[in-house]
Amino acid sequence: MDSADDTRRRQEIQFSLKSIVESSDRWLGRLRGRESRVRLASSFLTTILVFVTVGASVLGFVVSQYGWPYLTVLFQDRNLAYSLAGTVLLAGLISGFATYFLLKRKHDARLKELSSLITEMKKIEEEQQKVNGGGGEGITEDALSLADKIVTLLPELVRRRNQDSLLFGVVAFIVAALVGRNLAVAILVGAMVWLYFSYEARKTYEEEISKFEEQKRVFEQRKKDFIETL
Repeated sequence: MDSADDTRRRQEIQFSLKSIVESSDRWLGRLRGRESRVRLASSFLTTILVFVTVGASVLGFVVSQYGWPYLTVLFQDRNLAYSLAGTVLLAGLISGFATYFLLKRKHDARLKELSSLITEMKKIEEEQQKVNGGGGEGITEDALSLADKIVTLLPELVRRRNQDSLLFGVVAFIVAALVGRNLAVAILVGAMVWLYFSYEARKTYEEEISKFEEQKRVFEQRKKDFIETL
C-alpha cells in the first residue's frame, strides 16, 4: 500500500476518533443536565412526601392519645402548632437535602468513567496536535482502546429512562395542586409535563443515539482497515 493510501486511512480514523470524542462530550453534558433535573425533582418529591407522612403521623398520634377534640386545642395554641409545623417541615427539608446529595454522589460515580475516558482522549488529541498537527501519524493503541471503551459505555448510560418523565410529571402535578388547588387542572398539568418530557427523551434518544451508532460502525470499520495496514 502506498504512502498516500496509508495517510488517508490514518486521517480517516483520526477523524472518527475526534467525532467520537465530540459526540461523547455533548452527551456527557446532556447526561449531567438530566441527572441534575432528576436530583432536584427527587429532592422536592421526597420533601413533600416526608412532610405529609410525618405530619399525618403526628396528627394520628395526637388523635390516638387525646382524641379529636384535642386537635382544636392544639391549633388554637399557636406556639405549639408552629413548633410542630416547624419540626415537620425541618424533617422534610433534611430528607430532601439528603436525597439530593446521595443522588449526586451516585450520579457522579455513574458518569465518572465516561468523563475520565473523554478527558484522556482529549489529552491524546492535544498531544497529537502538538507533535504532528493532527495528521493521524501519531495514532496510538491507547487512543483506539479508549475509543472502544467510550463507544461501549455511552449507549448504556444514555438508554431511555421513562421513569424520569414520570417523575417530572408527578412533581408538576404536586406543584399545580398546591398553587392552583384544583385537582383536575393539576392532573392535566402533570399529564402534559409527563408526555412532553417523554416525547423529548424518546426523540433525542432515537435521533442522537442513531447518529452515535453510525459513528461507532464507521469507527470500527476504519479501525479494522487501519490495523490491517500495520
